[in-house]
Amino acid sequence: MGSQINTKAPIYPPEVIDEVRQFNLEEVAERLGMERDRHDQKKWRTSGCAISIDASRGVFFDHLAQTGGGGAISLVTHVMQCDFVTAMDFLWGKPVDFSPGRASKITPVKAKEPEKPPRCNRRDRTKWKDVRDYLIDRRGLPSFLVNNLHRQGLIDADVRSNVMFFRYSIESGFQLGEAIGASLRSISSNLKLLTPGTKRDRGWFFFSLGEGIISRIFLVESPIDAISLAALRGDSIYGRTICISIDGAGSIPLSVLSDAVRQGAKIIIALDGDRPGEEMSWQIAKQLRGSLSLGARSLAPDGVLKDTASHNAGSHRRMRPILGKDWNEQLLGSKRKRYLPSSEDWLMFAAALGKDERVVQRIELQIRKKVLPTAEKKMLWSDWQAYRKMQNHLWQWYRQAEVANKPDEYRQRIADVAIAFNQQQPVPLSKRAIEAMQKDLLA
Repeated sequence: MGSQINTKAPIYPPEVIDEVRQFNLEEVAERLGMERDRHDQKKWRTSGCAISIDASRGVFFDHLAQTGGGGAISLVTHVMQCDFVTAMDFLWGKPVDFSPGRASKITPVKAKEPEKPPRCNRRDRTKWKDVRDYLIDRRGLPSFLVNNLHRQGLIDADVRSNVMFFRYSIESGFQLGEAIGASLRSISSNLKLLTPGTKRDRGWFFFSLGEGIISRIFLVESPIDAISLAALRGDSIYGRTICISIDGAGSIPLSVLSDAVRQGAKIIIALDGDRPGEEMSWQIAKQLRGSLSLGARSLAPDGVLKDTASHNAGSHRRMRPILGKDWNEQLLGSKRKRYLPSSEDWLMFAAALGKDERVVQRIELQIRKKVLPTAEKKMLWSDWQAYRKMQNHLWQWYRQAEVANKPDEYRQRIADVAIAFNQQQPVPLSKRAIEAMQKDLLA
């Protein structure tokens, strides 16, 4: 699946990159030789990938790799396993030498190429003021946290004024290990990248607050969310708090998490409050359940953040923001309205809740309008609340199964039901599942 790393310096001006990033993802999928799924028109397949594409929003999600992204460049780099410049060349119509396995859609196993050491864009301290102003003024992050992380060498600026969030392997006691690379965040667009050679599953952006033993560990989706959540929580008087960004990929450092939990730490899954965040939270719950053989006692709930929904889930907790979809939006909550999903998500809620065909057809008619009438807005809000309520019930059911010492297979089945419920193409709970959940919750 690998290809030769393109070592050419990017020669495309920012306006060209922005234009290419907006290319229609379905047209890009066709150019990549992907085939549309006969049973799911939003899903595209090629060797090693099963990708749902939402062309209207310019986003995609690979169900096999359990990762996704946004924009045409990210789609090409993911499917073809190439770097940024190679993807730009391909989309701009230049000749590109992809790996034969990808280019011809042949699936034989290729010999693994030697791994290249991670590389970071060159730091440019003269750009730090621009990056610092972006983090503080536009993202609302406290200046003392930004300055502190900069002094520790965890964030900096590169020559293009991107924010650099440095990633490290995690040693025992959550000490910084080997430098793995960096995540980049543009201050002028939605561009988010990894520096060449960075491996998502080998390094993380993380930091700690407080002193003493590790008390709690927050898993969040992005570095900015990690800093935002730290700002919302403040210092803990109960020991060290660790914030880890998983970069939306669901890769977690299981071994160090296991060690920390054995010493009494609590793990809080604090991913985004939208559907992908919920689905990924359940995927992580399954990973944790398989690796952490602990009872609920060592992970008893602590105090909850104001304006935050929080649910216990066996050997961990699920915590989500409610002012916006992520922690940075919650941090900026005074400037934003309460989170409301888009009308395009309405059909997903209806499918998850098992609405009949007539209701679905009515919703399809309504979402074609640019602005929903007041009555339909209320219906959307009602369905969203019912959908969220069912999400909460699923976490409560999982927790109750843990308290009741249900077999591990039973709890894993609950997680599978919850994952199916939270997929892009949701599977509503069966009558049998609802009866079992009600019985357990009333026990």
